[in-house]
Amino acid sequence: MARFRESIGKIIAYMRGYLLRAKIQVSGPLKSYGRTIVEKDGGVIKIGGYSCLWPNVKLSIVPGKGKDVSSIVIGDYTSIGDRTEIHCGNSVVIGNYVLISWDVNIIGYDYHAPGGGPPESEPIVIEDEVWIGARAIILKGVTIGKGAIIGAGSVVSKEIPPYSFAAGNPARAIKKVSSWRGSTED
Repeated sequence: MARFRESIGKIIAYMRGYLLRAKIQVSGPLKSYGRTIVEKDGGVIKIGGYSCLWPNVKLSIVPGKGKDVSSIVIGDYTSIGDRTEIHCGNSVVIGNYVLISWDVNIIGYDYHAPGGGPPESEPIVIEDEVWIGARAIILKGVTIGKGAIIGAGSVVSKEIPPYSFAAGNPARAIKKVSSWRGSTED
């Protein structure tokens, strides 16, 4: 009976993923285990095949200053955890085989600016095989290198080198590591 329920759950997740094609571009099978919030004002959202969205993931695009088309691009075999929010003003690129835990905020856009000026947006790049721990915050203009691991609760405000473990506020590279998939720096 448990296997039957599990099978039904997967079928429903794939059906939800299929229904998301009305709002986003999907290049293969997509699992959505609950409600996915999609807010886009003229932007483009692309998700690779065999990726997984857990309940209450939010994908939000607010076009940045001077940017015609903002985009969120998520690679293949990527998992985005419960209540994670991705806010894009320019571009957010997430690679293949990326694990994003629950309650993570990826913020590429200032919704307000000090002194009342126009808000700024900068691209965010999360390379392949990255693992981001629960409740981490990734800020605009950041690149996280291939195979990096970001500790839970970290605030990433500057570049993180490939194959490193980074943690803290602000996050800094603490040591070299293998990726969660076992690959190492060549």
